[in-house]
Amino acid sequence: MSSQSGISGISGISGISGISGISGISGISGISGISGIAGAAAYSGATGSGMLADALVKSRDALADDDAKNAPLFPAPQDIDVAANIKRWDSNVRASVAAFELQSNLCFEADGNDGATLYHVSHAMGADRKVHYTPLVHMVRPSVTNLRDQLPSVFSWSELRADRASEILAQLTPQYAFWSSIANLSPARTPSTLELLGSALDLASQAVLRFKHAFACPRPIEFSPNIQPMIATPGHGTLPSGHATEAFMVAHVLSALLPSASRPAMFLQLERLAVRIAVNRTVAGVHFPIDSVAGRLLGATLAEYFLCLCNLSPKMKSRYFNGSEFGEEDFSRRQKIDGEGSFYGILADDVQVNSSSILTEMAKAAVSEWQAGVESTGR
Repeated sequence: MSSQSGISGISGISGISGISGISGISGISGISGISGIAGAAAYSGATGSGMLADALVKSRDALADDDAKNAPLFPAPQDIDVAANIKRWDSNVRASVAAFELQSNLCFEADGNDGATLYHVSHAMGADRKVHYTPLVHMVRPSVTNLRDQLPSVFSWSELRADRASEILAQLTPQYAFWSSIANLSPARTPSTLELLGSALDLASQAVLRFKHAFACPRPIEFSPNIQPMIATPGHGTLPSGHATEAFMVAHVLSALLPSASRPAMFLQLERLAVRIAVNRTVAGVHFPIDSVAGRLLGATLAEYFLCLCNLSPKMKSRYFNGSEFGEEDFSRRQKIDGEGSFYGILADDVQVNSSSILTEMAKAAVSEWQAGVESTGR
């Protein structure tokens, strides 16, 4: 085989920019169109066609009366900002509205002492217009020495690259195929669930990238030329791990949509998958184990926050991660994010967050898909 025959494949590396994450995940809301009504896209104006436009003009000329009576297909909304109207819009519109709801109530602050906090902001819209800030997650970044101490683990995990290469490459983009293999997600059967997960992951993306920017922690490749990652190193800081954050967030959010009897088994598998996805990033050479430790806490806490906004949970826990207290140890599922350890801890265990009426409507639609599945199987 000529030396040039495989070179064209290198152009595919441009797709690896998707590693940065997850910022495009809200696009999954468009997945509902995958079910395949190809002609509907053209009719709705999503694609242009001069022939179709001409055909529609001629059809209207032949069919329509000159009578201009007002006969609306739907009654005009009587109230303003009705949450239930979210069901009427296109999936990409729902994704945008949900993103606005999520981002409108968040605030980020770096304390100038190697720490940063993500807050929930509640607004009292009455005459006094009071604003209240509730800490959700506080993180302290590790020192350069802490990260350097993790290099032996990165080298050790690299021995599994040949074994896990297919997984690592398949997990560059959001891991819907892997989640679907456990939960049987489908654009036709669970479109509302996929939309809700897209909104959850959009929240994860915004939060994790803000922490990454604040901490600006160097990647493993910046410590040693011998790391030689098997994939392109993403163009942002290493901590927290975005893959760990999103994988653990999905484990918590997706499990919460199921009937209570089904949750433990589903969460166990999704959590194990989240651990493997996170570790694979260290195997690939682009993350330290500590990045996944931080991402796990961020993902779980954001999931609880998201579930409160969706009215699927009455309260949540706010937590902290102290990277300066994490030594040479590896990332492990056995580490308890609610344990009173040196690097994980709880800020408050009874945080009240008011739900969003819009996100609640979207969550209702997602939950109904799983209830319908239980009823149809008789379980």
